[in-house]
Amino acid sequence: MSMSKYLERSAKALKDNATKIYNAEFMNRQAEYTVAKVSQKADLDMWLKGSDRDIGGFSDAWLDITRAGHARFHGYLSQKLPEDTRFKRSGYAMVRTRDPQMTLLSTDYWDSSLYRYLAVRVKADRRKYFVNLKSDALVPTDIYQHLLPIRTPGQWETVVIPFNMFTLTSNSVIVASQPRMSSTKMETVGFSISDRQNGPFCLEFAWIKAFNSIWTHGETPRMPYSQDRTWRTDFVSMDKTF
Repeated sequence: MSMSKYLERSAKALKDNATKIYNAEFMNRQAEYTVAKVSQKADLDMWLKGSDRDIGGFSDAWLDITRAGHARFHGYLSQKLPEDTRFKRSGYAMVRTRDPQMTLLSTDYWDSSLYRYLAVRVKADRRKYFVNLKSDALVPTDIYQHLLPIRTPGQWETVVIPFNMFTLTSNSVIVASQPRMSSTKMETVGFSISDRQNGPFCLEFAWIKAFNSIWTHGETPRMPYSQDRTWRTDFVSMDKTF
């Protein structure tokens, strides 16, 4: 990490914080926050990819840009085990945003406690994917996961998941204690696939956002849900409003 870039990020962070204080933004909760987006090839520099090939497996994963300017996470999963006999399972691939950068003032986390939901704009095949969130934690392998519930395979759709529905896992195993996510210090977001099927996969995505509906105010609901109105009914026209 070069010192000049480090100081440049620090100066920008100082300016942004001063602007927020001047505009009293710390008192307001925004309707939405763009966690990540891809609209051009340069945006892929903010992402990392990996697969079991990194540990001797045989799966491949690629991340590139489509002609329409969207990210395409694709590749081939293989269940063939590595030669290393310590590994009893194989066949996974993932992409995620890079770790937050440090400045003189702080680390560049994002705060999910200001929002109730995570929304992702995706086009997926019929395979099973997970959305992954990583917050500041003592255990590096701890990741909060939720199945990506695809309704219309092969078509663009907006998928919405409440933050409080993510489950803590460690090395793909659900953690029994389920401690609360460190929501004020979110580090990375991404997607993974490990559905124990050999073959190609493809997931396109355009953006990932944290947001509030008109009924929510961060972690605090403005109005309690009822039998006739649940969090799902807030987003009947989601594909039209985003």
